[in-house]
Amino acid sequence: MTMVREDNLAASKVVLPPPFTLHRTEGRDVLAETVALAPSEGAGTLVLHQSPGLLAFAVVLEPEQELVEAQLAFLLGMTAVGDALAAHCPPDRSVRLNWPDEVLFDGARIGGGRFAIAPGTADDDVPDWMVFAAELIADRDHIAEPGAYPDSTSLLEEGFDPAEDIVSTFASYMMLYFDRWAHEGFAAVSNRFLMRIDPPLLRGVRRIEGDRMLEITPSGGGRRMAPLREALAVQAWRDETGPRL
Repeated sequence: MTMVREDNLAASKVVLPPPFTLHRTEGRDVLAETVALAPSEGAGTLVLHQSPGLLAFAVVLEPEQELVEAQLAFLLGMTAVGDALAAHCPPDRSVRLNWPDEVLFDGARIGGGRFAIAPGTADDDVPDWMVFAAELIADRDHIAEPGAYPDSTSLLEEGFDPAEDIVSTFASYMMLYFDRWAHEGFAAVSNRFLMRIDPPLLRGVRRIEGDRMLEITPSGGGRRMAPLREALAVQAWRDETGPRL
């Protein structure tokens, strides 16, 4: 594992609010890299990987709630990713989410989120640490015919702002949403998450209940999505190298 600690060096283009500390890594699997650092480096450790085709970043969290509630931080992380991308893409373009972990840009897959919890944590335990990670398709320059993959797109093709700006904004949104969660309750964050779920529906049709998302139909019926950790285990948006093209 090759890791460089930046500690808010002025030379870094990534501007992070306290208490984040930036680590750059050559390893493509930022989730695994960050899990390895979590016990020793602690909360606020943000690991960043940039290479042809991939922008990936992950952050260590140290919650105060039991796991059954603390796991909802994954939805907070996805909300921060979605809002950061929306802040740095061309105007009038849509950033959407598929429950619970896929990120879409104008209907095409651009990445997704991953999650890890300290081993051995039971639902009624407070996790020693958790890790939220995001993987985004930076470019598709290595593909001879990008048009052969209509289900995906990339930051470069879509004219996003520099990756460093996206990561900086993501960290700021993480701080903002944790503060809202603490002072206004989780609904203040989950409403932002639900606004980005694809396809758009009227406010109130979807809600978070426990660790599931529910869609309520006008007839009074509804649809219950898979529990969060069960759904995260599928990772249909990625393969062993990262986001699927």
